[in-house]
Amino acid sequence: MRATAYMQDEGTAMKVATGVDQYVKYRQSMGIGFVGEKGRLKAFAQSVGDIHLRAVTPHAVRRYLDGNGPITNGWLHKYHVLNGFYRFAISRKYVSASPLPLNKLRRQRLFVPYIYSVADMKSLLKAASQRYRNCWLLSPATMRTLLLLLYGTGLRISEALTLTVDDVDLHNRILTVRQTKFYKSRLVPVGIDLHDVLLAYHRKHCVDAITGDEPFLTDRKGRRIAKQTAQHSYKLLREQVGLHRPDGSRFQPRLHDLRHTFAVNRLISWYRTGKNVQQLLPHLATYLGHCSIRETQVYLQLTSDLAQEASMRFFQYASPKAG
Repeated sequence: MRATAYMQDEGTAMKVATGVDQYVKYRQSMGIGFVGEKGRLKAFAQSVGDIHLRAVTPHAVRRYLDGNGPITNGWLHKYHVLNGFYRFAISRKYVSASPLPLNKLRRQRLFVPYIYSVADMKSLLKAASQRYRNCWLLSPATMRTLLLLLYGTGLRISEALTLTVDDVDLHNRILTVRQTKFYKSRLVPVGIDLHDVLLAYHRKHCVDAITGDEPFLTDRKGRRIAKQTAQHSYKLLREQVGLHRPDGSRFQPRLHDLRHTFAVNRLISWYRTGKNVQQLLPHLATYLGHCSIRETQVYLQLTSDLAQEASMRFFQYASPKAG
C-alpha cells in the first residue's frame, strides 16, 4: 500500500510546477504573503524536475528535504510547507496520499552560536581597518563601528541598523531602541569605551545630518544599511581573515552571534565576581529586549565551556584612545 500511496487517482495529470502555482495562488488569495513558502515550493519543483505530481516518489521528497546537511530548522520548515501543499493536492484529488516521510524528523542537535574570542575580534577589526576593500558597500569605519556596537551592547542587527542620529545620545551614553522585535522600545546604556567609538564615528559621519531621524550608520552613499548588506559585508570580512568554526560545522560565525557573545561574556563576568546570576538575569533580559527570562536563560547553557573566552579587557584594545 505504501509503495503506491503517492500515486494519483485517475483524472487529469498535473505537473508539479502547475500544482505549486495553484497552491501559492490559493494561499495568497487568503491574504497570506507566502513569499518564503513560495520560494521553497519552487525549489521543490525544480528539485524533482518537470514531472507529474503522481510521479513524485518518497525518495525524491527526502532528497529535497535532506539536502547536504544535518536536520535543521530549514529542514523542518521545508517539511511543514510541503505538508501543507500535499494536503491541498489531496483535497483537490491531484494525488491520493502524501509522499512525505510518515514521521517528521527531529533535529539531530541544537544549533550552538559561535562565541567570539578576543583574538577573533582583533582579527576582524584589523581587517576592517587595514585590508578592507574599497569596492565593498560599507566603509572601514562603518564596519568597525558596527562590529563594536554589536559586541558591546548585544543589539540585534536590525536594531543597530535602524538607530537614528537622535537615538544615539552621546551626552548621556544611552541608545534608544524603538519598536523592535516585540514592539517594545527600550533604553540601552553603553560603556565609556564604546561611547568613544560612537563619538568618533558621529564626528566624522553624522555632523552633516539635516534631521535627527537620519540613520546613524550609513553605507558609502549615505543610505540606511540593509540587513542583507551588513551580513554580506561581514561574510566577506570573515572569509578574508579566515575565521571559521574549528569543528567543521556548516554554520559559520554570524553577525548575530555577537549578541550571544555579549550575553555570555556578561554572565561569565558575573560568575567571576561572585554575583547572583539568577537574580541578575531579569536585568540582562531587559537590556537585551527579551520578552521573558526564558529566552535569556538559554545563554546559561553556553558558559561552562567558554569561560576562558571571556574578555572584559577588550574595549581597552578597541577604543580609539588605545590607538
